[in-house]
Amino acid sequence: MKPDCIQDLSDIERRIRDTSEWLKNNGGDFSTEQRHLDEGSQERVYWHYGYLVALKDMMRFLTREEASSRKSYKQDTTNSSPLS
Repeated sequence: MKPDCIQDLSDIERRIRDTSEWLKNNGGDFSTEQRHLDEGSQERVYWHYGYLVALKDMMRFLTREEASSRKSYKQDTTNSSPLS
């Protein structure tokens, strides 16, 4: 592994931690409700959209492409999403 790759992975780990904390504080009982599994639900659409965005982000990460239309990640101290 190249040394610069290790830093990139720590950024992802930080985003995972921040997102997990945000969900804990703002997500209600999402982990047991599992509404994204209900066919035709709005939660299912949002889940698939989030999954698509994550796949595109990982492609950019793995190919080192810049996301010109996406805001760069920065620590957010408000109750908004940690990925904004």
